[in-house]
Amino acid sequence: MTQRKQKSSNQSGRDQVIMPEGRLQPQATEMEDAVLGALMLDKEAYPVISGILAPGMFYSVANEAIFVAIQTLSEQRRPIDMLTVMEALKQAGELENAGGPFRLSQLTAKVAGSSHIEYHARIIEQKYLARELIRLTVEIQQRAYDDTEDVDEIMESLETKFTEISVRRTEAESIEMGRAVSAALDKAKKTQEERQKGVSTSVPTGIGRLTRAFNGGWKAPELIILAARPSMGKSQLALHFAKSAAEAGKHVLFVSIEMSAIQLVNRLLLENDRISAYNLATGQMSVEEWDAMDRRAGEIWNLKMHIADQPEIRYLDAICSEARRLKRKGAIEMLVIDYLGLILVRNQKFERRQLEIARITGTLKNLAKELDIPVMLLSQLNRPEKNAAVKEPQLHDLRESGDIEQDADVVLFIHRPSYYNEDNTEWNGKGKLIIGKYREGVRNKAVIFYHDANFKKIWGDDEAPCKTYSGVSPNRNFEPGYNENPF
Repeated sequence: MTQRKQKSSNQSGRDQVIMPEGRLQPQATEMEDAVLGALMLDKEAYPVISGILAPGMFYSVANEAIFVAIQTLSEQRRPIDMLTVMEALKQAGELENAGGPFRLSQLTAKVAGSSHIEYHARIIEQKYLARELIRLTVEIQQRAYDDTEDVDEIMESLETKFTEISVRRTEAESIEMGRAVSAALDKAKKTQEERQKGVSTSVPTGIGRLTRAFNGGWKAPELIILAARPSMGKSQLALHFAKSAAEAGKHVLFVSIEMSAIQLVNRLLLENDRISAYNLATGQMSVEEWDAMDRRAGEIWNLKMHIADQPEIRYLDAICSEARRLKRKGAIEMLVIDYLGLILVRNQKFERRQLEIARITGTLKNLAKELDIPVMLLSQLNRPEKNAAVKEPQLHDLRESGDIEQDADVVLFIHRPSYYNEDNTEWNGKGKLIIGKYREGVRNKAVIFYHDANFKKIWGDDEAPCKTYSGVSPNRNFEPGYNENPF
């Protein structure tokens, strides 16, 4: 696309790009003037728009220089008026670029006060975002014409930059108590209305007693850490949780850094007892097994689940970008990531892995809040010391536990006693899900889960009969405030 440029006739000196249709880039210089004039007239005005505007959002270069001076004065806790702004521009060598003293006096003369400053600032923000979209599309178009560019990289760049633009719109302003209470009441009302319609706002876990322990299941915006030592079945349990959510009609994104999508799907297919894992892997399935495979494939075909398994998905920004993309399509209500130890932060160096872990968990917690979804993150615990007695995992067993524990709303440990002690036949075919942390309820309690011999199927005590343990019926409701520990 050809573009021709001409100099703006106003004091900005910024080029106006005229598109082939004769359109100027979106701009609102009169609103910019009004905002700056109001800022110099009212000392209480800057905090109103400080979370909305940034220097790069101004179309006029002169106005941008003035805003930077005002921003600097605010950061230094100095008064903001025409005289102090003029002095700040002088010290920065920007007074002439800003139009001189006469222009500053013109700006204050254009407005009577700051009553409409937030409305004007929102218009400036909208025009800036529109210009950013135009710039991005022009850049992508130019790269698409370049034969030396890789198309996949162009598409990734487009998604990343579009996400960056979207994120800039997120506000960081606080709200007064009245609005917060109103929002809580509205959510409670909506939850009850949807419940009466048979719609659950929580995401079921697929294990009845665990769902009750979490007051209906996983909730937004929780960061859930599913942690265990090696070979405890983290991935299989995470897949079970994801499948159960999808079966309940929830959209799930499963990020698999270690396994491929085919491996994950095979695990779902092999839940049918008639299919042999060995025969599937070696290409020796019988006609009966193929029939069972077709039936099982039909059962999971329409699950509302996306699987991300490409090498790029190991990077934190790629995970966030894909989650945001699905959110824009209305196709994500839970995110499961397998697993924390394999996630990398791109283009940043950290003195210690602990600092990188802190960045990852903090970012994913913010993502859960931003998208209003529960995020489940798998984490691997250290192997037990050789010949040492294996105890139930606790919070201090988490690698870099301080940062993980701090960001997590829920920490759930997997423990299978029979794995470390084959003589402990009492625990054959079952294990514990230990609630190590739960911001909204009980902790240090355990829920029994069951599994078949090959750990292909997982279920709770509501789905299969089991014997009473230590005199406590496993079918007993596990409600908040229930402090009896059957283990």
